Amino acid sequence: MQQHVTVKPLPFFYVGQAITNNRINQFKTQKHGLLTQALGKSDTCSVWYSKEHFVKLLEEIEFAGGDGIRISFGMYEEGHQYAGQTCLLFNTTRETVVGETITHTDVILELEPDYPERAAQERDIILFPGEDPIIRDFNLGVPCPPFCPTSNPKEQP
Repeated sequence: MQQHVTVKPLPFFYVGQAITNNRINQFKTQKHGLLTQALGKSDTCSVWYSKEHFVKLLEEIEFAGGDGIRISFGMYEEGHQYAGQTCLLFNTTRETVVGETITHTDVILELEPDYPERAAQERDIILFPGEDPIIRDFNLGVPCPPFCPTSNPKEQP
């Protein structure tokens, strides 16, 4: 009896290891030094998120009737343990059609009709490896630096 094996195609967003390494190297050689110099300490090179984080994010997009996600670059505020470092901010988007133009508008949770009820609920706790239970939102992962994996030199600034 012949066994049939289905091969899953590569995802459409896959650019390959050479392009990935080149883009990371370009950032590190052209921008990271400038950001680090301006900040006075090593700036963020990467951010790690758990699979659970993305599952919860996809659930939120579905709950909000969203069509995608916008990822923006931001900077941690003074007083934060990573003050001044670059961070990533996730905003669920909804498709908006005006005439023949389709845009993807940010969903602002504070403007949603169910916000007061949702805000009053206890948030989920996501545990990150080696940390005590703390509340994290969709906009906080594990930044490198300071938490860089020592086993992967490509992640080091």
